[in-house]
Amino acid sequence: MKFLFTRSLIVLGFLSLIPSLVFAIDHNNVDAGRPLNFDDAEAIAYRERAVEAGVSGAFPNDGPSGLGLGLEFLYGFALNTHLSLDLDPSVGGRAGSDETRFDAGDLSIGLLHNFNREFGSVPAFSLRSDVAFPTGRDSDGVNVRLRGIMSKVLHQYERIHVNLDGTYRSEPEPNERKFQPAALVGISKPLGYPRNFNRTGLAEVRVRQSETFGTGPIASAGVGLRQQVTVRSVVDIGIQSDIIASRNAPHDDFRITAGYSVSY
Repeated sequence: MKFLFTRSLIVLGFLSLIPSLVFAIDHNNVDAGRPLNFDDAEAIAYRERAVEAGVSGAFPNDGPSGLGLGLEFLYGFALNTHLSLDLDPSVGGRAGSDETRFDAGDLSIGLLHNFNREFGSVPAFSLRSDVAFPTGRDSDGVNVRLRGIMSKVLHQYERIHVNLDGTYRSEPEPNERKFQPAALVGISKPLGYPRNFNRTGLAEVRVRQSETFGTGPIASAGVGLRQQVTVRSVVDIGIQSDIIASRNAPHDDFRITAGYSVSY
């Protein structure tokens, strides 16, 4: 009887953790900026809230190095759908600008909806939209970005993520393009699985049209790592570089990002 009573307590204790495990932030679910550029197709859980913050050091090809802070709040306000609020203040050098003073950055509001989860040979599909308002220094007009997202398991544990972007600028500068397409392919792979499942390795390749006329596309690559710290928190680190770009196209020669995410 004593053994059965003890075992029952253990089972009940485990069951009591299930809601936390289901709704907690996961190192294996990747959001753009944490720490690379691609999204996976999963929305955060219904009624879950998360705060994500990261610090980036950037080394532009056309100026001094700079420091950026990425702040994002996410809320799963409906099933398979979440809302995001983003702010990206920066100081120091930044690609395509001679400005080095503090910039509060543009305030962005985003919405991601997952149309279907992966099943069988059918990938998961999502659509994300972001609207950036001109709250930053010398910022004009509204920028709108649409992103289509596909995620699919490869082999046994790895997942591939394909993102297709289109960004529209309502008031571009005279030398800037009004529409900027981009495509990303990312890979996420649990490290140490099946013995451990608390770390995910990331890699991506990205091609985007440069912002300015008279310059060609920019290709970049990056690698990263996400580490589960607690049931509800994850740390991340990533390194990126624009590996192919026109000499006169504003871009980052090197960029390193480190961040922390927590859900509640």
